[in-house]
Amino acid sequence: MATLGLGTPALAAPGDASARGVVVDLSAEVAGIAVITADAVIGTATAPAAGGTDTETLLAISIPGALGVTASGTVEEVTATRAAASSSASASVNGLNLAVLGVDVLDATEVSATATCPQVGPTSADTTLVGLELFGTAVTLTANTPAVVGSAAVVVPGLVGASLNASLTRVETTTATGATAITVRAVLTLSGTLLGVPTTIPVGTVIVAEAICERPPAAPAAATITPDEGPQSGGQTVTITGTGFIPGGTTVTFDGAPATNVTVNPGGTSLTAVTPPGAVGPASVLVSTVNGTSPPLAYTYLADGSGAVVTGLAPTSGPTVGGTTVTITGTGFTGVAGVDFNGLPGTGFTVNPAGTTITVVTPPNPAGPAAVELIFPAGEVTAPTFTYIAPTITSIVPDTGPNTGGTTVTITGTGFTGATGVTFGDTPGTNLVVDPSGTSLTVVTPPGPVGPADVTVLVPGANATAPNGFTYVAAPPSAASITPNAGPQSGGQTVTITGAGFIPGDTTVTFDGVPATNVTVNTGGTSLTAVTPPGAVGPAVVVVSTGGGTAAPLDYAYLADGSAATVTGLNPTTGPTAGGTTVTITGTGLTGATGVNFGNTPGTNLVVSPDGTSLTVVTPPGLPGSVDVTVLLPGEDVTEPDGFTYEVAPPRIDTVTPGQGPTGGGTTVTVGGSGFVPGGTTVTICGRTIPASQVSVAADGRSLTFRTPPCAAGTTTVTVSTDGGTSNGLTFRYFPRILPVTGDSIASPLTAGAMLALLGVVLMLLTRRRQRAN
Repeated sequence: MATLGLGTPALAAPGDASARGVVVDLSAEVAGIAVITADAVIGTATAPAAGGTDTETLLAISIPGALGVTASGTVEEVTATRAAASSSASASVNGLNLAVLGVDVLDATEVSATATCPQVGPTSADTTLVGLELFGTAVTLTANTPAVVGSAAVVVPGLVGASLNASLTRVETTTATGATAITVRAVLTLSGTLLGVPTTIPVGTVIVAEAICERPPAAPAAATITPDEGPQSGGQTVTITGTGFIPGGTTVTFDGAPATNVTVNPGGTSLTAVTPPGAVGPASVLVSTVNGTSPPLAYTYLADGSGAVVTGLAPTSGPTVGGTTVTITGTGFTGVAGVDFNGLPGTGFTVNPAGTTITVVTPPNPAGPAAVELIFPAGEVTAPTFTYIAPTITSIVPDTGPNTGGTTVTITGTGFTGATGVTFGDTPGTNLVVDPSGTSLTVVTPPGPVGPADVTVLVPGANATAPNGFTYVAAPPSAASITPNAGPQSGGQTVTITGAGFIPGDTTVTFDGVPATNVTVNTGGTSLTAVTPPGAVGPAVVVVSTGGGTAAPLDYAYLADGSAATVTGLNPTTGPTAGGTTVTITGTGLTGATGVNFGNTPGTNLVVSPDGTSLTVVTPPGLPGSVDVTVLLPGEDVTEPDGFTYEVAPPRIDTVTPGQGPTGGGTTVTVGGSGFVPGGTTVTICGRTIPASQVSVAADGRSLTFRTPPCAAGTTTVTVSTDGGTSNGLTFRYFPRILPVTGDSIASPLTAGAMLALLGVVLMLLTRRRQRAN
C-alpha cells in the first residue's frame, strides 16, 4: 500500500509567504511489506503575520530513518518575507542527488524558485533549473508544460519485472491575489507483476525548491475615534473603527507617542487602546500595521489639572451672599474652565496668560467652610478652603411701633449686601433699601399682632434674625366699610368690616351700643366678621373698639322683617272673582310691608299706615273660593289662612246692539257688560231661553252674541244668566214684516223698516214735484 502527500501548506491570510527547499514524501508496500519509506522537509520559512522575514540557510540534505531512499546536496537558503508593500518567498538548492531502491532518480546542479506578491502591481513566479538528470539522463524541464517521464528497472521482492517510474513537472503560476513557483515536482510509482497480476503502486512526491506568496492587503483605514478628547495625563480608553487592523500586529500613536493595551477585534474592524500622556491641544492619531499606516484621526488633549499647583487663596472668607473677589495663585492654571465653591460656580472668572493667577467672584452659599475646586475640562484640582460668614444684626431703631404697621425701621449689622427682604414675624416688610456697604438697611413694618415679633433679614445663603427684635403696640382701629350695610331687625346677619388696627381676640363691635357676636379678626388686622344683634327698624351706629381705642362709626340700617308683625282682621272678607275689592287689613308691625298676595296673585294699590297698624289693598281677579292672604315683609311674611273668599257675582248688561229686529227673528245681537262666562251663559228674550251652546262669549267675559228667535211685534226684555245669577234686563223691540202688493197678488214680503224706507222715498218725490210746480 502506498501514500502520496503533496506537502504544500495552506496560507492563512493575504500577505502570507512561505518557502521550502526539499520535500520528500515517499512510501510503498509490496505484499504488505514496506519497501520504500521517506518523509522529510529540508529547509522551510514562513513570513511572520505581523511582518518581517523568516529564513534558513546552508542546510545539508538528508533523510534520517529512510527506507530505500537516500538524498544529498545542500539547501542554500529558504526565505519568506511580509512587508507593507509586498510579500515574497524564495528557495535555492545545489548539488541535489536523490536515489530510490539503489537507482539515481534525480540529479540537479542548481535549483531555485522565487514568488513575489506586491501590494500594488502584478504578482510573479520564477524558477531556475541547471543540470537536471532523470535516471542518469539529462533532461529539459519547461515550466507549465506536460510532464517529462522516465523509468528504470529495480529489484523489489515479490514484484516481478519491477520498474521505478517518475513524472517531472515545473510550475510557475500567478493569480490576482498570489503566486506559486515549484522548480521540480516528481511523482513516483512502482510497476510490475504481483502474483501474476500487472500492478502499479503509487510511491509519492518529491518537491525541489518551492516558493509561495499572497498579495498583502491595503494599509489600514481608520474611520472614527471615540471619545475624541480626553485628559492630558492620558489613561483614557478609546475605540477606533476602520478596516485592515491586524490582531497582534497593530500599533496606535498619539502625536508619535504609542498607545498601550492595543486590542484588535477578530474581524480587524475595530480596536481599543489606552491613550498616552500628551500636550493640551489637538493630537494626530495614526493606526499602523505591517501593511502601512492609516490617514490620521483628530484627538484633543484637554487640560486636566495634572500639572497644576495651587500655592494660595485670598481672601479666605466672605459673606454668605457671595460677591467676594477671590485670587488663587499657583502654576499650571492654563486651560482651567472655572472655579466651584461647594459645587456652585463662581462668576467673573479670569486666568492670566502665564497660568499662574485666577480671579473669581464667590457665589452665595450657606455659612461655613466651602470646598474650592479648579475645574479643568478633564479634571479638578482642590484649592484651599473658603469660609462663608453669616450676616448679623446689631441694632433695630425704632424697635416698637403700631400694630397697623407703617413704621420706618433702620437695621444695622454686617453682611446685608444682596438682602432680598425683611420679615416681621412671618410678614414681609416693604420699601427695603440696603446701604451699599452692606452694614445697614431701612424697611417699613407691615401690620402685625400686638406683641414682640422676630425680625429676619433675608440674605441668599444665610439669614440674620433678631428674636423679638420689634414690638407691636396697639393703635386705635380705623373702620372703612361694612358689608352688607343693612339687615333684618331681628339680627343674626354676618357682616364684614374692613379697616386697620383690628386685634384678634381684643376687638368688639356694637350696633347702637348693643354688642355683636362671633367677632373674628383676620391675621393682618385689616378686616373682621361679626353677627348683628337685634335692633330697632331704622339707622344704627356701628362702632369697632380695641385696647388701642375706638374707630369712627359706620352706618347700618335695620330693616323690618316681620318678626313682630301680626294680622288681626280683614274687611271685607269676600268679593267678586273679577277682583277690584278694596280690603283693609288691621294688625301690628305692618310697617315695611312690601305687598299682599291673594293666593299666589299680588294685590294692587298697597297703602300702609305710618304706625304700621293697618293697610289697604285692592284684590286681583281670582277663582271662586277661599284663598290665603299673605302680607309680604322684608324678613318673615305673615299669612291669614283662607282670609278672603272670591264669590261668583251675577252678570250685568250695559248695551244691546241692535236694539230692534223683525218678528221673524234671525237678528245677530251683541250684548255688552260683565260677568259673562264662556260656555256657561244663557240669554232670555221674548220669554224664551237661548242655550249656552248658541251663545258666543268673549274671552274677557265682557261681551256675547246670539241670534234672536221669532217673536210677536212689540217690546221684550233681554237678560243674561250664569251660575252667579241673572243680570239686569234691557229692552229689544220686535217689529212686524210688511208685504208690498203688485196688482192683486203679493210680490214679496217687506219688513216694516223697508216699508218705512219706501214711504220716505215716496214723500221725497212728492216734495220735489211740489217745488217744481211752484
